Amino acid sequence: MRPSALLLLALAAGACARPVLYYPEPLGAPAPAPATPAATTTQAPVATQEGVAASSASASAAGMAELRTRHIILPVADVSGPIDDSFDAERDDGERTHHAIDILAPRGTPILSADDGRVLRMSSNTLGGITMYTIDPDGQLVYYYAHMDHYNPEMSAGRSIVKGDTLGFVGTTGNAPPNTPHLHFQVMRMPADGKYWQGEPINPFTLLVEARMARDSVMAARTEAAHNH
Repeated sequence: MRPSALLLLALAAGACARPVLYYPEPLGAPAPAPATPAATTTQAPVATQEGVAASSASASAAGMAELRTRHIILPVADVSGPIDDSFDAERDDGERTHHAIDILAPRGTPILSADDGRVLRMSSNTLGGITMYTIDPDGQLVYYYAHMDHYNPEMSAGRSIVKGDTLGFVGTTGNAPPNTPHLHFQVMRMPADGKYWQGEPINPFTLLVEARMARDSVMAARTEAAHNH
């Protein structure tokens, strides 16, 4: 189903899916350019499976290196349990791949901006529920937050944000299981055609674990300092 107009809220139930289906083309997005006939009858080189795999691995490595420079923070304010690497998890009996990290947290827990940048889009659809796209300051990385219970009313499309800003609150809107509130967090590279909802997914799991360890260390230090006083 195509998404609603900006800032509409909708609720449903189910399980997450991969980007090309999970994040339908936004309203008003430009239609794909029609195919043009080849200028010559010379057959183009055929990509081998090895070549495609190498290209994909190279692109993924470049995306990860780029993401690492951003020093993202954990995008959920209170996570008491473990964070699992659900990036490659199968969905719908193996028909789709998750390509995101699910972070479980109590309903209503603040969802925090993982990076500086600005809000690209706020919308709702039957799969992602209440969602938000944001982009980093360099316009290279897109962050997708889904299954929100509701937005922070201070947020709006185009608004500048910094790490730690509250974007919304954890919920189960869209196809999330109704008794498992969580944030569906995805990172993508901005594609050359500007269709940010179809960018190449990057697995942020390792960086999220590192961010959590850093946050826990800071909180422990603060607690110790308070006890010493």
